[in-house]
Amino acid sequence: MPESTDKNLYVNDARFYDLDPREFLKTDIPFYLHRAAKIGGPILELACGTGRITIHLAEAGHEVWGLEYSETMLEQFRNKLAGFPKKTADKIHLVQGDMSHFQLDREFAFPLVILPCRSFQLLYDEEKENACLKCVYSHLAENGLFIIDIGNFIPNKAKEGEWVSSEEFFDWENSDPKTGDKIQRTHIKKEIDTVRQIIYPQKTFHITKPDGAIEKVVKRSPFKYFFEDQVRNLLVANGLKIVEEMGYYDGRPITETNSEFLFVCQKV
Repeated sequence: MPESTDKNLYVNDARFYDLDPREFLKTDIPFYLHRAAKIGGPILELACGTGRITIHLAEAGHEVWGLEYSETMLEQFRNKLAGFPKKTADKIHLVQGDMSHFQLDREFAFPLVILPCRSFQLLYDEEKENACLKCVYSHLAENGLFIIDIGNFIPNKAKEGEWVSSEEFFDWENSDPKTGDKIQRTHIKKEIDTVRQIIYPQKTFHITKPDGAIEKVVKRSPFKYFFEDQVRNLLVANGLKIVEEMGYYDGRPITETNSEFLFVCQKV
């Protein structure tokens, strides 16, 4: 069984989150900044993590509400935010909460709601998925936009049986400027549940200390995978009209080889 969306889900690896140098974690930031500039705020970001996108939105002048379930991620966010000017920090309103069940205390709806970086795939069953989208609907302004990013992990049913592998795959490598540690992350595609559409990669952080000492942090990281039409049907079933769809942040169309499903929606 997969882990639940636990408040301590990232207790052992939140410290590595901002060190991940992969391309999609860089190119999505200007994508959201561009959308925010066109639409304006206030903005609601679900699963805001350590503020990787949130802080950029605030620096651009937007009021941002960041919802995050992991207390460890929020601790990292607050520590990082302490190094930014007060005018940026004051634009960010952090809320510890579950993206499948939240009700923010506010007197306005949001012109822009975003759910970036594949975080929706941490909801492993249809009940929670629908509950999340219903919460989005209730917080979204009538003419507002909701943008959701789904990772294209397995492009079609025929590929499910090919996913599991005993090979250890390289993900990324970086150095921690605070500690001098060298971090390398790898993963093994351990198992797949094709009924519930959940994959179980095992991620390993290989940490080399400045004195040469070695540390390893191993994490089981289940994710729900979706097929393209499943996402469309789920959004439409929850009162959302898809007004744009793309396979990457540069606007290219969805294909089986692209890494993302990006859907821009409005209320019906």
